[in-house]
Amino acid sequence: MRSGYTYTQGDILVEPYAFIKILDLKIDRKINEHAKIYISGIISDENADKYVEVADDDESIKVSVKDDNNNIIDLFQGMVTNIAINSTNDVKTLEIEALSYTFEMDIEKKYRSFQGENLTYADIFNKVNKDYSNLQMREYIPIGQTIDKIIVQYNETDWEFIKRLASHFNVGVVPECRLSGIKFSIGKGESEACNLEEFNYSINKGLKEYKIKSKNSNLGLIDTDLISYQIVTNKILDLYNSVNFKNRNLNVYKSETSIVNRVISTKYTLRDEKGMKVRRIYNDKLVGASLDGKILNTKADVVKISLKIDGYPGSEENAAWLPYSTVFSSQDGTGWYCMPEIGDAIRMYFPDNDEKNTYAISSVNLKASNPAKRSDPSVKSIGTKYGKEIIMKPGAVEVMANGSLFMKLTDSGGIEIKSDNKITLDAKKDIEINGENIKIEGKTAVDLVSGAGATVTINEDVTASGAKINTQ
Repeated sequence: MRSGYTYTQGDILVEPYAFIKILDLKIDRKINEHAKIYISGIISDENADKYVEVADDDESIKVSVKDDNNNIIDLFQGMVTNIAINSTNDVKTLEIEALSYTFEMDIEKKYRSFQGENLTYADIFNKVNKDYSNLQMREYIPIGQTIDKIIVQYNETDWEFIKRLASHFNVGVVPECRLSGIKFSIGKGESEACNLEEFNYSINKGLKEYKIKSKNSNLGLIDTDLISYQIVTNKILDLYNSVNFKNRNLNVYKSETSIVNRVISTKYTLRDEKGMKVRRIYNDKLVGASLDGKILNTKADVVKISLKIDGYPGSEENAAWLPYSTVFSSQDGTGWYCMPEIGDAIRMYFPDNDEKNTYAISSVNLKASNPAKRSDPSVKSIGTKYGKEIIMKPGAVEVMANGSLFMKLTDSGGIEIKSDNKITLDAKKDIEINGENIKIEGKTAVDLVSGAGATVTINEDVTASGAKINTQ
């Protein structure tokens, strides 16, 4: 761009459309939003129907300006989102609306998780960006920083998700609409400061924005940080560009380009560095959501989960340790401790819109190997994969171990104990057995032994021994 040159509507070039005369042009750019353009002009009759008929969802547009030395500067490149032909008094007018190529990232809603102790923001950006062949990202944030346990893309487009990631550093995303393909930058890069000396300007203080940001974020703002200057100039600047104006170091926050009295001019909104900060963005769609998963590993009271939305990956390296919810727990150790087994179906639950607060809840019965065990709702049971089980029936409680050890307590007062091994009763004090009738039966013999050495053996004969034997 030649310094000081003023572009007019006659300097506008549009590809691939052949305008006879440009009537209107508007280009709006704002941080975290796709750049958008509206252009209209008169076209020939022969092109009128063709432009609409051949337009498809891959239609693109390029708008440039040239100076009197034929130096060309691109103002906008993007995807056509709407095209229309108007005919008035045999004059054909073509109207086109378009968005920056970043719109390609804002179409499909996606579900996936990013988790792991050593996972960095760079890892996430790389995974998101690899889905696009013509994408280029420039970042001015420490993307080598590790994430806080887990980040979930839930019912979000890649564009929405990237904006949310950028907000973790309190910066915005800028579509580079003057370049071809999907190009965007994150945060403020180095740029040579532009000196603006326009005499006509306006100034305002965004008190509403200040109240919202100061109450809902930790940006350390004061009300003067939200002072904005609006100036109109013919200079071409990008968002986040540095500007010297009124002895202040400012940045381009927003731009609106239009044709005014045949001259292409841009109204820039300028802010200082603190006023450019973006409050952290949360995904409110996460609140109350739960994701199906399977247990990868357990320890203490935490678990690692492989999620269905990720295709149930089997690697623990890409899973974070998450708390496991139980029916009752307290700091003194009392409560219910019953961890799920590896491979169990489980759910990852999000109580609010911040993923770091997620936890695992309730193992889910998908398909039991023995459906009969879970066929009667009146029967409650607790069992392990090691063959240990407690069954609570309407009239009894049963305790079993490996099928060979069995104890049953019934409402009628009966207690039944069975074992194919030894049963030991051991007490430091007395053991009392009382009953109307007591029956002790041994298939080969019954031995009664006292600690003093006296014994009674009952088999075919009764043999008693001791220091002294009394009989009646």
